Amino acid sequence: MTILATCNDFTLREPTALGALLHYDWRLRTVLTDAEVAAAVDQPAGPGVLRQLQRLGFVRALHGVRPQGGRMRLWSMEDVLKVQIALTLRAASGLTLAASADLIARNSAALEPEITGWRRHLGAPAAGVASLREGDLAALQTSADALTRLASSTIARFIDRNRFDAVAAPAFLL
Repeated sequence: MTILATCNDFTLREPTALGALLHYDWRLRTVLTDAEVAAAVDQPAGPGVLRQLQRLGFVRALHGVRPQGGRMRLWSMEDVLKVQIALTLRAASGLTLAASADLIARNSAALEPEITGWRRHLGAPAAGVASLREGDLAALQTSADALTRLASSTIARFIDRNRFDAVAAPAFLL
């Protein structure tokens, strides 16, 4: 699958360019609006969740100029995957969203290759995320490897669930 160019400063500042980019499927452009993030993740992640994670410094919104005026928040695929991992960890472990984000942030060096290398999951079968047992939570809090396995599995499920393989690049890019 061909990925369209990611958002750059020109695209964010130029309303016409941003408007044109937003016509493409988010799986091709790899930049999502708030509504697209809420629809893409498998747990509730409305603007309040995104704002909380943004306030914590866990994710960073891109701001684009709307074609009709005003600004809008956009999220990079890497930040969306971090949100999905935090929501999965919260749901599986019972930790608060802030505690889940903190645990992920403390292990960011180990998780970075998984998050930035998300494209390697394209076309691969999704690995299931088993529910965590009591001892597993302790392992997640002390072992970067356990958290990395959870992140990898969560990313694979995200890509499979959102059917990245079902979207085709526009004909002019082929």
